[in-house]
Amino acid sequence: MNDDKLRSLFASLATLTQQGPIPVQAYSMLAGQHSTEVLAEHMRLRWLSDGRFGPVAANILMHIHKSDPKDISLSSNVLALLLNDYRNRLSVRNDSRLMFRNCVKTLFSMYPVYVKMDECVSKCFIKPMFSSLDALIDDAPDTEDLETAGILLSENGRVLHDLNSYLVERIIVKLRHKLISEDPIVTKHVRQIFIHVYDLWAFGWSELNIPECLLTLSAEGKLSIVDQTPLRKNDISKQEFGSKESIV
Repeated sequence: MNDDKLRSLFASLATLTQQGPIPVQAYSMLAGQHSTEVLAEHMRLRWLSDGRFGPVAANILMHIHKSDPKDISLSSNVLALLLNDYRNRLSVRNDSRLMFRNCVKTLFSMYPVYVKMDECVSKCFIKPMFSSLDALIDDAPDTEDLETAGILLSENGRVLHDLNSYLVERIIVKLRHKLISEDPIVTKHVRQIFIHVYDLWAFGWSELNIPECLLTLSAEGKLSIVDQTPLRKNDISKQEFGSKESIV
């Protein structure tokens, strides 16, 4: 399978995963036809450009790990790319806020997989996850940054709380400050997301514990994800972010 076909396959997987689980045969086909370095780099290119691809990449990693738990080559390459993008996060964000948000989404998608593969190794995700959330909230955010931070907190709040409840409480305070701000980037939708996160935090990160009268989002609104549209090829053709290869 050449590079163009691999890119096309990843694009298809990102679309299909919205419709339901992907057959494991699709993942098995990837493992046998490419070196782990090539596969990891193409996965990175896709998760940078397409916010839907993080969970797909995580599933690929988990499937290959289950097939051969002793083979850590792909997981090692993916981890190196994730941490390299985190180290270069200022450059990534300056060049493309969308790519930065997609990097953060992928960190959160990958963390549970690495916990299952190697709990010790997974600890290297903790600081990047919290630091990235802080950047989305504090570092001259736009509306999409705030939406992404809120959605990630609503989906991963319990995990983050178990990792470091103090840092989560600091983030909650930041959200409260945003809620009372008159900044135009804090739209009605952002306020709804933040209020829902606050309710989840107040009631032990369980949707079932929140009184019905306090539910501020419909199921449809709660699950809305920003940045679903992939970047066009021209948007990323000149970005490298620490890689020697062009992102095409």
